[in-house]
Amino acid sequence: MDLFSSKKSYLNIVYNDRNYPGTKIFDLFDTSLFDELRMVTYVSSPEFLFEKIKGFEKVIVILGEEETARRFYQIDPSMEEKFIREAEGFGGILEKISNGMIEFRYMGIGERIHSKLYILISRDKKLLRVIIGSANFTLSAFEGRGQFEELVVYDSTHNPSFCEMFLRRFEEIYKNSYDFLSETTRKKIKAILIKAENVFIVNPEEKADMTVEKVSRESFYNCDATNLVISVSEEKANIEERMMEIERVERIVENVTKKVKDGHSFEPPERLRAIKERLKEIVSFTHRRSQEFIDKRNSLFYNHARSEFYIRQGDHAILYVPNINKEQLRERLIQLTNFVESYWEFSINKDRADLKRVFEAILYAFTSPFIHLIRKSVRKTKGDEKVAEVPIVLILGGLANTGKTKLLLFINRLMGNNYDVFNYRDIYTKSQKILYDLFYTNNLFPILVDEIYDNFFRGEGERLIKSLTNTLLEPHPCLIGTSNVGFSAESQVIRRIYYLHFKAPFTDDKITKDKAERYFEEKVGNVDDRLFRYFLYEFSKKISGDDFYYLEDPLILSRNIFKDLFTSSGLQVPDFISERPWGDYYRIGSDEWRALYLTRRSDFKEMKDSNETYYVIDLNGIYDAKEAEQLKNKLPPSVVKSPGTPLIVHKKRFLNFIGYKRRLLSWFFG
Repeated sequence: MDLFSSKKSYLNIVYNDRNYPGTKIFDLFDTSLFDELRMVTYVSSPEFLFEKIKGFEKVIVILGEEETARRFYQIDPSMEEKFIREAEGFGGILEKISNGMIEFRYMGIGERIHSKLYILISRDKKLLRVIIGSANFTLSAFEGRGQFEELVVYDSTHNPSFCEMFLRRFEEIYKNSYDFLSETTRKKIKAILIKAENVFIVNPEEKADMTVEKVSRESFYNCDATNLVISVSEEKANIEERMMEIERVERIVENVTKKVKDGHSFEPPERLRAIKERLKEIVSFTHRRSQEFIDKRNSLFYNHARSEFYIRQGDHAILYVPNINKEQLRERLIQLTNFVESYWEFSINKDRADLKRVFEAILYAFTSPFIHLIRKSVRKTKGDEKVAEVPIVLILGGLANTGKTKLLLFINRLMGNNYDVFNYRDIYTKSQKILYDLFYTNNLFPILVDEIYDNFFRGEGERLIKSLTNTLLEPHPCLIGTSNVGFSAESQVIRRIYYLHFKAPFTDDKITKDKAERYFEEKVGNVDDRLFRYFLYEFSKKISGDDFYYLEDPLILSRNIFKDLFTSSGLQVPDFISERPWGDYYRIGSDEWRALYLTRRSDFKEMKDSNETYYVIDLNGIYDAKEAEQLKNKLPPSVVKSPGTPLIVHKKRFLNFIGYKRRLLSWFFG
């Protein structure tokens, strides 16, 4: 097997420490010597797989690559049906599947195998042959179809320890894999074998049974439902992204080529320069569905020279001016107050602080069209590094049924929007390209997104938050979204977002629900954008130079405007207008760490170094890895000496943080 000979040896096989003397790889899969085959492969085609395994008495196949194994783990029963129908044409396969002599296995959602491992076992169990290397169980890999591959083969008679080691490795992978076939499918196979009908057709009722079984089994195996939702979204996004690339190339080709007698030719350079603006429009969007979401949003624009807002209607820009008299303004302030007070009226754990959170979210939404001006001013007066301290993302987190979505919908109505807020699953892509495209419009209405997944604060979502918060200065929207109670992010993300935590659930008994419905109908009623318009007008009038905000409180002018609006309308200034930012992330972290400290004091081991005392905490010995990481992220960076395992914190700063001796008033407590 000379790799430098004139004939290329695409498949290089080392057999018992020598170059393989044979000419065909499947001579090593000798069914006269071996009756059992166990394999782990990243990918394989059904036709090739069935053809090559049909001669073995017992077979176990574990597939790892997501595109191939997709038919295994998806809960759509049609995938399973298609797989079995592909097996029908190979003699004896269905019988062996039916009696359990052939097993097909897959990994859990979110897990993949990249291993290529083939184990052959003789009938008397005395001979093992183990094959490992780079080759998947495919035609192109095993038959040298222009693909360089390596395989190492040992027999147990030559290297018994090697063979035993990989037999144990297979057993480890097997224990972490799951049976592909549902009981409904097994019964169906037996039925068609008994009737000697080689036709595998599943009716709708059977498909429903298969789906129920698959969902139940995924739950039984502790598979994360969110991972399934994300995997389906990502698969859809990948297809859509590829379609966008094709369509974009198609549009480019249409513009840079022209028909000629013999086919097509490229446009001359002078023509290409003339169509540059058209090409710019074609390549501007990074995701094919971005325009769909951009078109759904009302469009608000700011003329800085005139300090005026415009709203786009069709091809026209209309001045967005106040259309409200003093009495109407008073009515809308009362309406707003009644909405905020509902979080006291109908919550189980009454807390006036929750009302501050509700109003703070509304205040941020109203101010969001001016955030780009604040950020531009910060860059001019304080430098690039300070721009990130003015967040362009507000997250409403906390327990279920605490009114986060209701608040998001109310904000949407206050801004006169006639479309639903976006659901994160609809705009989610693994690369976050739709969100990138939305941020890079100059539409100043905030992007309102419900049920944001935790993964938004990691990976590409983390990069989006960091890069946009650091660099985006031209007119842009802000993002306001809801997230779940398990929200956690690293400090580099936390310092770039504004987080409000809702922890008082609404009562859900029927009597209270009926009362709440009457309350909203009578005291809140229909909501429009007149208060928002008036606020924009007042804010625009008060912008002068670079002193219309504090870096520590970008919303200070907005707070004062609302206080003035209540006073001038003859209304008492509500106590829910906070005097300063109401950030909750480290406030919640303080509560959780104090609870851990008080209940597991012995897990905080003291360590002294350079005349300072530290606590050493092995979080992984208390929580699973994910929970430990989430809790670690809820410590301010100033408290942490070393974020590794175990975690090391400054004792004095930590105790101040959790308020064990005294409550430390600092920026992270609001």
